[in-house]
Amino acid sequence: MDYYTNLGLLSAQRSEANYRLYPEDTLERLSFIESLKRQKLTLEEIKEQMAGWQTGSVKRETIEVVQHVQEIQGDMRRLEERVQELKICLKTMDEKQARLVARQLSVQGGSLLQTLMLLLGDAPF
Repeated sequence: MDYYTNLGLLSAQRSEANYRLYPEDTLERLSFIESLKRQKLTLEEIKEQMAGWQTGSVKRETIEVVQHVQEIQGDMRRLEERVQELKICLKTMDEKQARLVARQLSVQGGSLLQTLMLLLGDAPF
């Protein structure tokens, strides 16, 4: 927290005993900073986003969307790992069983991809 305070990303007041006293929204701010770090933003970009948050040009909804995207990215990484595990299992199955399982996965995977494409198609970029 000292690091972020020294960079100006967090603010604190000093108590009479010289302890730093942080406002109530500090945990939310730290969460936002961590979200931006996971997206591999530079320190300068994080500062810009935090400045936008302070002035109100970055809305709470934006922060929530960023966090949801990161959750989805984590879910996708875990799914990729599980698919790799499944590939190994499929090799041990007889061909008919393996085809049946692969068909089920491809139908569900196709639906997921279609949903993502629709979501991205509706995005304002």
